[in-house]
Amino acid sequence: MKIAHTIGVVVGLALMLIGLFRLSLPVECDGHSMNIGQVCHETSKGRPVVRSYDEQRSLRDSTTGFLVVGGVIVAAGSAVLLRRTLRAE
Repeated sequence: MKIAHTIGVVVGLALMLIGLFRLSLPVECDGHSMNIGQVCHETSKGRPVVRSYDEQRSLRDSTTGFLVVGGVIVAAGSAVLLRRTLRAE
């Protein structure tokens, strides 16, 4: 179980770092950088979707937040389990 918990810590930290890195990236629409005032035209599930720069940034930030928070939770939980496993030995 030590290996599984160690992998959990590493994966959790990786998710957190990826999320933090994504915060430094520019807001994108269909792979192209967006500037304030621009509008993004995409297709989602076969339907056209139009988002402002702020809406697109909010969407990016919410998925990035999930990565950061999820990574912290996975890393912390795995670290606690790893510590318990090491103490039991």
